[in-house]
Amino acid sequence: MASTPRILLTSLAVCMALNACTPAASVRDTATPQASTRVQTADTAARKPIQAAWWQRFNDLLMTALIQEALQASPDITTAQASLRAARAQRVIAGASLLPSLSSSGSTRRSSGSDSYSANLDASWEADIFGGNHLADRASVADLQATQASLEDVKASLAAEVATAYVNLRLAQARLAVSNQSLASRDETVRLISLKQQAGLASSLETDQARLSLGQTQAQIPALENSVIQSQHAIAILTGKEPGALKTRLATAKPIPVAGGQLLNNIPANAIRQRPDIRAAEYKVTAAALRVGEAKANLYPSFNLSGSFGLSSLSLVDFLDTSSLVRSLAASISAPLFDGGRLKQQVEAKDAAREQAVASYQKAVLGALQDVANTFSTLQALRQQQPLLAKNVELARSADLLAQLSYNAGTDDFQNVLDAQRAVLSAQESLLSAQADNTQAIISLYKAVGGAW
Repeated sequence: MASTPRILLTSLAVCMALNACTPAASVRDTATPQASTRVQTADTAARKPIQAAWWQRFNDLLMTALIQEALQASPDITTAQASLRAARAQRVIAGASLLPSLSSSGSTRRSSGSDSYSANLDASWEADIFGGNHLADRASVADLQATQASLEDVKASLAAEVATAYVNLRLAQARLAVSNQSLASRDETVRLISLKQQAGLASSLETDQARLSLGQTQAQIPALENSVIQSQHAIAILTGKEPGALKTRLATAKPIPVAGGQLLNNIPANAIRQRPDIRAAEYKVTAAALRVGEAKANLYPSFNLSGSFGLSSLSLVDFLDTSSLVRSLAASISAPLFDGGRLKQQVEAKDAAREQAVASYQKAVLGALQDVANTFSTLQALRQQQPLLAKNVELARSADLLAQLSYNAGTDDFQNVLDAQRAVLSAQESLLSAQADNTQAIISLYKAVGGAW
């Protein structure tokens, strides 16, 4: 036992000498704790996640409730939360490599009529001279942060999906209401034309034309009703319920939601950085870079310290006597000499993975920029289009009234009346679609910049 300190000091001196003579310092410099702290502090200062629920800007309590239910019960959320649990477990596993391991054992044995007893406490610890375990631990932290950001991305996508399905429902209900109004108007036209025909004031052709127009409108109703039902089903599935579970809650038609506030003038310049998928891509790049350093550290020797403390006795009475004490302490160094290039290729593989992570991050940023640019373009086009469509509705209604008056006065053809009725329906549907598209574009913009601000 007297030689043990000399073994330890000699082993440690060899390790330190190897460390000074190799580029291991650069492995640690790739991601030092101080640098990590500075980056995290700067990142936090530059981009704090904004938790405001953007869907509340639409002032629709039912839509808000449905989104909140989806965020609690959707299978997609459950899957993402399970991934987060796994990442947290991996984080603990990686951190455990920095700590000593401790185990105990005990036994009793009977041989040739005599008993023997023993108990042992064993400990071992790897000195992380070249920082490989620290880098692995910090990579697992980055993986955990990426998984957390991915969970937020799932939530953002799910909220946008529910809002989109809700707007589609309100659009379908609005179109159904407009078609029912048109149907009632055309049904009244058929009744009046039939009375005129009976009085000899209208031809059978006019009656058939009116009935054809009525039949065409009636044929559109089932498709619109089916669109309402399917939108209800989509919302139910997104909230983790059976398809028909929300039929009663969603049966009453309501206006298409409209966002309040001056949206386009309030977006901060760095808003895109709060997108969860961008944050996840950033963390993945960090993790990949740290794993390159971990792989480089594995090229150098490892230093292990182990010891044991035990009791061994042939008599249970003397088991706790100090004379039965057995202890040992040992140090070892292991260094790779020949492995067929496996460790170097692991460094190459990790570096290639880092390049992939960087490329994925660049792709995510470019995709986000495209999302924002496309959404801005769509909103600007819709802002120019909506007043024109609203004016078209007014003109179509005026033309419809004039066509009716002209026909009743005998100065115009009945076909013009039918054309005017179709023009009113078409103009109303176009305006409703533009209103829904505007709301959908705002939802897309919120998603594109990672939420409200």
